[in-house]
Amino acid sequence: MSAHGPLFGESVLDLTRAFGGPLCTMMLGEMGAQVIKVEEPSSGDETRTWPVKLGAGLSTYFATLNRNKHSLTLNLKSDEGRAIALELAGRSGIFVENFTPGVAERLGVGYEAIRSKRPDVIYCSISGFGQSGPYRNRKGYDPILQAMGGLMGVTGEKGGGPIKSMIPVADIAAGLAASNAILAAIVHREKTGEGQYLDMSMMDVMVSLTTILGTAVLNGGRVPPRSGTENPVRVPSAAFECSDGKYLQLVPNQRQWKSFCDVVGAPELADDPRFIDNLARIDNQDELYPRLRAIFRTRTSAEWEDKLLAAGIPAGPILLLDELFKNPQVVAREMVFEYDHPTGGPVKALNLPFRMSGSPVRMNCVPPDLGEHTDDILKSLGRSSEDIRRMRESGVV
Repeated sequence: MSAHGPLFGESVLDLTRAFGGPLCTMMLGEMGAQVIKVEEPSSGDETRTWPVKLGAGLSTYFATLNRNKHSLTLNLKSDEGRAIALELAGRSGIFVENFTPGVAERLGVGYEAIRSKRPDVIYCSISGFGQSGPYRNRKGYDPILQAMGGLMGVTGEKGGGPIKSMIPVADIAAGLAASNAILAAIVHREKTGEGQYLDMSMMDVMVSLTTILGTAVLNGGRVPPRSGTENPVRVPSAAFECSDGKYLQLVPNQRQWKSFCDVVGAPELADDPRFIDNLARIDNQDELYPRLRAIFRTRTSAEWEDKLLAAGIPAGPILLLDELFKNPQVVAREMVFEYDHPTGGPVKALNLPFRMSGSPVRMNCVPPDLGEHTDDILKSLGRSSEDIRRMRESGVV
């Protein structure tokens, strides 16, 4: 069991595309589940053609989110295609889709249809705004959910406008939340024998991510202003530009304040009534930050990092992505690996952040070419080569 991952023996029918859904099912596959990805016959998942291209029908975007899967092309709008999907659903303990609400039902693969074939199915719907509420029919895209979900409202430079995270936080968080809910539903099924329906809303996920900021506002606190790299409730906590043009993020606490002042060569700040404790520094940050910024421009980022860490003060450089992947900690943790793809050649990829001693998580198969496993899957359902040829000619697969 451990050689195949903690979900070895589970089967997933994956009707998702783009980001959040594929991330969820990729993670289930990496944990050992068998995942069949259903794609539209003529074009497949649209992300196959997005930059950066690795080969015909394969991009870094698609490869990142769709390893550990078998690809089946299937026209769900045809009666025969729908029948095959339902037949596969009967063999699959987990069903994941990310259509706009109502589409799965119109295609004949909604929860009730799937449950009629597999009563204990765990059926997960991922959508922008959930299956209920006034926005249920809106399409959900990461930038929209970053905007409406509160993230962009608190993100940006002090006094400036909102900024979107380049890392697609809403998509990623939705995929992580969906996989977490599915894992909990598996445990529930093991205890009770019951499957269930999971309604995952990207908007709900983003609201939940507001956590301490959101609950502060709900309980009488003010709406936090955008503050860039600064922490409005801890001063000094910010990124400082150094003499080499690089930035260093630091987070000293009250216990470290005196040591911090000594390290930066301004011991007089430690006992200054304006900066004596965190509340005083918050009130007087407009006087403190300019002084500190001038000090940090006198040494390189690496020099300041060494001095601060030696004094036990948390600090770290702001790394660009090419610097990140060369970072010794990232290298030591083996977060980057390489595999050979039959049509894409050597591909570098990112490991999942799980280190499990008893059931290791790993890539089980490379990202599939479009329809690569269609014939094998259909033959496992009893279809003959002649049946498959006919279905291919008629556009069913």
